[in-house]
Amino acid sequence: MARSVRAKIKKPIYRRILWPTDFSPLAKVALPHAVGLASDAGAELVLLHVLPLPAMYAAPDISGAVWIPLQRKTRAAARLHLLRLEKQVKGPNFRTHMVLTEGVPFSQIVRAAKRLRCDLIVLATHGRTGLAHAIMGSVAENVIRHAPCPVLTVRPARLQRRS
Repeated sequence: MARSVRAKIKKPIYRRILWPTDFSPLAKVALPHAVGLASDAGAELVLLHVLPLPAMYAAPDISGAVWIPLQRKTRAAARLHLLRLEKQVKGPNFRTHMVLTEGVPFSQIVRAAKRLRCDLIVLATHGRTGLAHAIMGSVAENVIRHAPCPVLTVRPARLQRRS
């Protein structure tokens, strides 16, 4: 690359990087990328988990007396899991922050990125195509479409080899 072109291209500055997780092995594929970028930039790494809304999975006849304690336990378990992840990734070159919210995952990811003024979202994707993609949809695709900042998608190594 010519020297004059290099002088004009500015390296992106990441101050806050969002890593959404559903605690699955797939989500963890993107974690090293998020941690590496946060460490290199001295940025804050936000670990985000979205709890599903009760109405998304509850049968109409489940009473609040049953659902509310279940939701509290689910929230407590998710918070504990986030705390464990935060301890695992803490490094000397960057800060971490946890966010636990409820709602539709892609919508809450986009909302958190806007509210927290994130500079980058790092998340994993299945890389599904065709009928599987049409039926299941894609959180990553919806995040890419609506995100207020760049999105880095990471595919598992088993899918990268086929490409």
